[in-house]
Amino acid sequence: MYAAERLSGYVLYVCSVYRTLFHIPRRRKDELWVYFCGHSLGLQPKSAASYIRRVLESWHWEGVEAYFSARARWVDYADRLRPKLAPLLGAQPESIAIAHTLTTNLHLLLASFYQPTPERYIILTEQEPFPSDIYALQSAAALKGYPDAVRMVPELLPTTEAVLSAIDSYGERLAGVWMSGVHYLTGQAYDIQAITAAAHRVGAWAGWDLAHAVGNIPLQLDAWNVDFAVWCSYKYLNAGPGAVGGLYVAPRHWEKAPLLAGWWGNRLETRFEMQPTFDPAPDARAWVHSNPSPLLLAPLEASLDIFALLSLPEYFAQIQTYHRLLRDKLAHIPGLSLLTPENAHGAQLSFRLTHSDGKALNQALLEAGYCIDWRRPGILRAAPVPLYNTPEEIETFAKAVSHYLQTYA
Repeated sequence: MYAAERLSGYVLYVCSVYRTLFHIPRRRKDELWVYFCGHSLGLQPKSAASYIRRVLESWHWEGVEAYFSARARWVDYADRLRPKLAPLLGAQPESIAIAHTLTTNLHLLLASFYQPTPERYIILTEQEPFPSDIYALQSAAALKGYPDAVRMVPELLPTTEAVLSAIDSYGERLAGVWMSGVHYLTGQAYDIQAITAAAHRVGAWAGWDLAHAVGNIPLQLDAWNVDFAVWCSYKYLNAGPGAVGGLYVAPRHWEKAPLLAGWWGNRLETRFEMQPTFDPAPDARAWVHSNPSPLLLAPLEASLDIFALLSLPEYFAQIQTYHRLLRDKLAHIPGLSLLTPENAHGAQLSFRLTHSDGKALNQALLEAGYCIDWRRPGILRAAPVPLYNTPEEIETFAKAVSHYLQTYA
């Protein structure tokens, strides 16, 4: 149905051109992986090494002066990446800060936004959130004296209506809603705009984990009136293992929300005056504590410079096409059920087996050169990405699943 020759010219152009900009991992010396794990760790841009080398050379030749030199200017390196990242978030650059990691940023923003009262203290989240998220929510609530504040939407795969119903049921007891733009386990994409609006209707804030959303689905954080968000950059943004993360804070909260202060959150103009009183940056950068490493910013910039070459609307449409192609190929395989909703997804397709936990199938696929992953309780996740995957890989993967399922089901 979606044979390679029937795909649009744009996706074939992406496959033929942009794939060459990435290192495809090798299972053996002469055998490339079919790599469908961009939802876990994106592939390395070939240019990343040169971007990192530039930082190393500045360190070599300039030492600490590289922070302020015209050539390197590390002091505002993260700030200069904000306009490159902003289109992927649908946000003005000033609403973004590039720093820390996802969970650290979540703790920092919960410290600002979670201000419970005996009447309004509940945090609503999804079923099976990413473990680090639930740890952060639970610890933030416990630190404020409300250890039982975190509640979950009843279903693992809720409709938008079910989420809105849960919000309405808590009403004025709800302090905030924290959900994922795309659920890490199921691959379900949530309606960020509708859920945010529902939270606001009952007087609650809406915060979002965009780890599996940024670079994967279209985002319009400013237009959707989101309060705050955090993300990592090592999945669909291809910035490398342990890459620098980011945060978003809506302009209406700048200089109003209380925050935990750190040195790098000072205004750039006064940061190096070493004053004893915090002088917060006038935008989202006020939440930054520490100097983002130029060595980590470099591969992020390398990837963002590739995204800048894309037509983002067309690229996100091709992600949908790839997902549908994989879905169509797997849907008719006996003993396999698809988990990701048909009309609410990005690249990732989660599926499981009817009669086993899928571990043996996953191992067989890995040994055959197909890189996907397995997550408790028996869910396999695959995410073909148009930047570096091809329609042919989707077809051969589906055939391999069908073949090995007969043996390892």
